[in-house]
Amino acid sequence: MHETGMIRSLLDTALATARDRGSQLRAVSVRLGVLAGGSAAHLRTHFEQEIGRRKLDGISLDIVEDPDYLGSVEVVSVDLAEPLGD
Repeated sequence: MHETGMIRSLLDTALATARDRGSQLRAVSVRLGVLAGGSAAHLRTHFEQEIGRRKLDGISLDIVEDPDYLGSVEVVSVDLAEPLGD
């Protein structure tokens, strides 16, 4: 359940960034640290489930495992499509 909440929060933040910039989210890149409490594969599974639940096909997740990062999961970047026309 912890991962589900983390993924939901991560997606909410990334989608808000895209919306604020008048764009669409294409990908999220995260850094997975030693305190993440799970594997990259496990996190990806939760991401894919949440993407499916929200019907947001086409958004990808890039995970970089960083054993030197003493945190949990950190959003490194978001990839946005060209801004939407008005």
